[in-house]
Amino acid sequence: MMKEVNMNEIIAGRNLTEELNRVIGQREGHISFFVGLLNEDEELIQISAKGANEEHIGASMIKVLIMECLFREVELGHLSLDDQMDMAEVPRADGGGALQELSDRYYFSLLDLCRLMMTLSDNWATNLLIHKLGVDCINARANELGVGGLKLERSMMDVAARAKGKDNRITALEMAKLYDHLFQIRETGLLGTEMWQMLGRQQFRDKIPFFWGEEIEFHHKTGSLENIEHDGGIYVSFQGAFVIIILISNMNNAQAIQLSAEMGAHIRDFIDNRLPL
Repeated sequence: MMKEVNMNEIIAGRNLTEELNRVIGQREGHISFFVGLLNEDEELIQISAKGANEEHIGASMIKVLIMECLFREVELGHLSLDDQMDMAEVPRADGGGALQELSDRYYFSLLDLCRLMMTLSDNWATNLLIHKLGVDCINARANELGVGGLKLERSMMDVAARAKGKDNRITALEMAKLYDHLFQIRETGLLGTEMWQMLGRQQFRDKIPFFWGEEIEFHHKTGSLENIEHDGGIYVSFQGAFVIIILISNMNNAQAIQLSAEMGAHIRDFIDNRLPL
């Protein structure tokens, strides 16, 4: 949920939106963004947004939902993070990760698989978790959280399913809501803390936080496919905690990465130096 902000914040947010639109300029592509303020036990406050309800192919950002569903099933007692999975339970998956360098003769705990999925965006680890949880369970959890626009329809790198029109879908607003939920539970026991820490150990910083410097924390997850580059997460500054989502589709990957980094630099400068709170 979101609440209205005071007039000064609305004006400031409009200024950021105009600034980001100037950065985007005449670039062709499908670009959505959302910047919001997170508060303890309060509703998400929108600061700036464009196309926040527009659907994008999710790429690896859908993995945030898979992580949350896994930890919810553990919380309910249906699974344990120590449960072991045989790598051979699902076919080897191409794309990002580390498991692709191994044979399929190993076993990993659900916690290890989740850490690989989130920090290295490992697709084989992700598909093992999808297999364990089930697509229906993951989508049902999205509905429970009020983010039903996040939809899992296929495993990672499933070319055959994609050819049939099945894909994983996200919007900037509903990713922001999911991050808001994770922020609210980040200190509620070991499960909330573990998810928060995993987001903070993301290894790919070539988009939103690229110009921030390695010392600046960003609890986030990226996503990438051909002509798709997404990034989104939570930035905690002296001004407070902010969710930042940038989704870019139908654009050359190198250009999209550069644009996301430029937008990220403007957003952080705005939050730290020009946002009246």
